[in-house]
Amino acid sequence: MSMNNWEYGDELIGQKELVFVISTLIIGVGILTLPRSIAQATQSSDGWISILFAGTLAMGFAWLAAKLTMKFHNRSYLEFAAYVGGRPTGYVIAIFYLLYYSAFTAYISRSVAELAKQFLFERTPLEVISVSFILVVIFAVSGSRTGLIRLTVIFLPFVVVVTGIFLLLGTNLFEFSKLLPIFSASWSNLLDGSKEAVFSFLGFEVVLFYAGLTRQRSKAPKMAVFAVLIATVLYIFVYIFSIGVFSFEVTQNIMYPTIELAREVSVPGEFFERLESLFLIFWLVSTFATTSLSLDVSVLSFRHLMPLQKQKILYIITPIIFLISMAPQNIVQLSNLGVWISYSGLFGAIALPMIVLGLAKLREVRTHG
Repeated sequence: MSMNNWEYGDELIGQKELVFVISTLIIGVGILTLPRSIAQATQSSDGWISILFAGTLAMGFAWLAAKLTMKFHNRSYLEFAAYVGGRPTGYVIAIFYLLYYSAFTAYISRSVAELAKQFLFERTPLEVISVSFILVVIFAVSGSRTGLIRLTVIFLPFVVVVTGIFLLLGTNLFEFSKLLPIFSASWSNLLDGSKEAVFSFLGFEVVLFYAGLTRQRSKAPKMAVFAVLIATVLYIFVYIFSIGVFSFEVTQNIMYPTIELAREVSVPGEFFERLESLFLIFWLVSTFATTSLSLDVSVLSFRHLMPLQKQKILYIITPIIFLISMAPQNIVQLSNLGVWISYSGLFGAIALPMIVLGLAKLREVRTHG
C-alpha cells in the first residue's frame, strides 16, 4: 500500500490545510459588514482600492509572521517567545493571546446568535442560540487539533463557492453606472477605508500557531500570502457587487450588505425563496470553523500558562466566553466590543510578532557577538 494513502493519518497538515485555516479565520464575520464600513469611509465606489491596499499590507505582515515561524525549530510560537524574551515575556504574550482569542470567540458567538435570531430563528431566545453554538464548537475543539484544521478544507470552499454563485445570480441587478465616477475618492478617504479594511484581514497571525504542524514549514510564507490573497479577491468582488447593486450611498446605510445582496438575488423560475437564509446557513458553517479555530488558539495559550488537559481548560474558559458574549445589551454595545477586539487584534497580529522577531534578532547578535 502506498504511503500517500496515509497522508491524513498523522498529526501533520499540508500546505492546503494551512491556506484554508488562515483564510477561514480572516473571512469570518467581516464579509457581512465590510461593504458598509468601506463605503462609509471612502464615500465613493473606489473602496476596492482601500481593500486592495489593506490586503497587500496584510500579505506583507502575514509573510513576515510566517518567516518568523521558520526560526522556531521544534518550539511553538509561545515557547519561542519565552526562549528569546525570557519566561515572564512568554507568560505575558500567552495571557494576551488567551484574552484576545477568548474575547474574539465570544464576539463571533454573539454575532452568530444575533444574525441567526434575526434571519433564521426569530422566536428562539438569544441565549439558547449562543449556548447551543458554543457547545457545538466545544465538541469540535475537544477532539484532534489536526482533525479540526482539516474541517476547514470542507467548510471554507462552501462559503467561497456559494458567495460566487450568489454574485453570478446578481449580475442582472448589477448596474455599472453606480460605480461611476471611478477614482473620485480623495487619498484621505482611501486611507480611512484602508484602516477599516485592515480589521477584516486580521486572523493571518494564526500562522504563528499552526505553521509548526505543517510538513514543509519553509513554504509557510508563500501559503500565508496566498491565504490573504483569497480573502482579498473575495472582499473586492463582494464590495464591487454591493456598490453595483445598491450604490455606495445605499450600501453605507445597510447593516449587512452581503446578506441584503443575497436577499435581492432570485433564481430563474422562482424555484427558491429567501435565498439569504440559504446563504446564512453556509456562512454559519464557515463561522463555526472560524470560532473553533479561535477557541483552539485560546486553549493553546492557556496550556502555555498551565499544562492542563484540553477538556479541563475548555470547562474553565468556555463559561467565561459565554458570559462575555452575553454582556453587550444591544447591537451598539456589541459593535463597540468588536472595535476593541479589532484594535487588540492589530497589536497581536502586527506589533507582538515584530517584537518577538526583534528579540530573536537581538539574541542572535548576542550569541554570535
